[in-house]
Amino acid sequence: MKRIYIVLTLFLSVFLFASCTNTKTNSTNDNKTIKIIAPSGAPALSQVLIAHNALNEDFTIANYKISFETTNGAQGVQAAITSQSHDVIIAPINLGAKLFKSNNAYKYVCNITDGNLYFASTSPITMESLKNANLVFFGEGTINQAIVNEILEYNGIDNQNITYLADTSTTNQQLVADQNPNTIYLVAEPVLSSARINLAKQNKQVYTIDVQEEFYKASNGMTFLQAGVFVKSDIDNNFVEAYLEMLEDNISSINEDPQTASNYAEELNLGLPAANILINAIPGCNLHFRLASDCKDSLNALVELNPDLFGGTISDEFYY
Repeated sequence: MKRIYIVLTLFLSVFLFASCTNTKTNSTNDNKTIKIIAPSGAPALSQVLIAHNALNEDFTIANYKISFETTNGAQGVQAAITSQSHDVIIAPINLGAKLFKSNNAYKYVCNITDGNLYFASTSPITMESLKNANLVFFGEGTINQAIVNEILEYNGIDNQNITYLADTSTTNQQLVADQNPNTIYLVAEPVLSSARINLAKQNKQVYTIDVQEEFYKASNGMTFLQAGVFVKSDIDNNFVEAYLEMLEDNISSINEDPQTASNYAEELNLGLPAANILINAIPGCNLHFRLASDCKDSLNALVELNPDLFGGTISDEFYY
C-alpha cells in the first residue's frame, strides 16, 4: 500500500509540474518580439509613441515585445516585404498591394496617412508654373507618382522635364541647396518644414502648393490613401487587434499633443527634423487612422488611376 502511495504521489507531482509549465507557455509570449519597420518621415511618425513605449523593457502589446526601426524611402520596405524579415511593415499603399500578389505574405490592416506632399519652390508658384518649370519629384513607381500624374493631367500640364530622385530627403536637400527659381520640387512633410527653417536663415522663403488639395479637385473628391500598415498573414490575431487599438489612440494623441510626439521623435533619432521644427510639421503630415475594411472603395478608385502600379485589381484577400 505504501508503494502504491509513493507511485501515485510521483505521478501527481509530474502531472502538476507539466500542467504549470504548459500554462506558463500558453499565457505569455515573452520570448517573441514583433518587428516593425517604417519609412522615415510621416509613416515613422505615426508609430512614435509605440516606439517610445517599446524602450521600456516591460512594455508589450498582447504580451509581445516590440522592436521598431526606420528605413529611407520605399526600397527598404520593399526589401522587408520580399524577405519577410518583419512582422509589421508600413509602406506605400500600392507597394503593399503589388507585392501581396507575389507572395500573399502581408495583409492590409489600416491606413495611416492621407498624403503629406507639396509642390515647393523658392519663388512664388501656381499650377500654371508647373507647365514650363524643371520638375524634381520623388516616389517614382509609387502612389505618389499616380497622384501627381492625375493632377498634371487635370490641369493640362504636359511637362516632360521631370526628374525623379530617391526620396523626399533628397528633394528637400536640393531645394535648399539649389534655390533655382525655375525648379519646382515635390517635398513631403515633415522635411518640408525643415527646408522652411533653413531657407529662412538665408532670408529665403518656400512657396508651396498643397498636393492633397489639388488631387481632391482633380479626382472629384477622391481620398488619397498614401501609406498603410501591413501585417504578416499568419500573425496572432490578438496582437493585431491590440496593436490597431493602440495605434489609433497614438495617432489621435500625436495630432492633439504634437509637442510630446516631437520630443519623442527627437529622442528616438528617427531621422525626423528636430522637435522645434517637427511640432509645426505634424498638421501637414495628415496622419489619420482608417481600418482597411473602410478603405475598399477609395482604394479601388485609386487603382483605376494606374492599375499597373498596384499589379492590377485588388481582391478581398488583400484585406486583413
